[in-house]
Amino acid sequence: MSKSIAALRAWFDGSWDNACLRCGMCCYEREVGEDGSVGIDFPAPCEFLDEDSRLCRVYDERFTRCERCRRLTPAAALFGKHLPPTCGYVLRFR
Repeated sequence: MSKSIAALRAWFDGSWDNACLRCGMCCYEREVGEDGSVGIDFPAPCEFLDEDSRLCRVYDERFTRCERCRRLTPAAALFGKHLPPTCGYVLRFR
């Protein structure tokens, strides 16, 4: 891991997950419009999302159990267009 990424993660008291607001928005299909807006397809949640708690039911295994789940990085939070502006990682890094 690069020093800059390690420093960013340390900024969250040692836990990258602390930046997450548990909104669940990343667990729905999303499309980026020509104007840069993020459209969220609420009828299409991930099969592992508990929509009441907005938490993943297989969180510790999410990258192996769900082919749609992608690891979020500081670069994705900074430059990725697929995250809504209310995402905790976006709010911290942009």
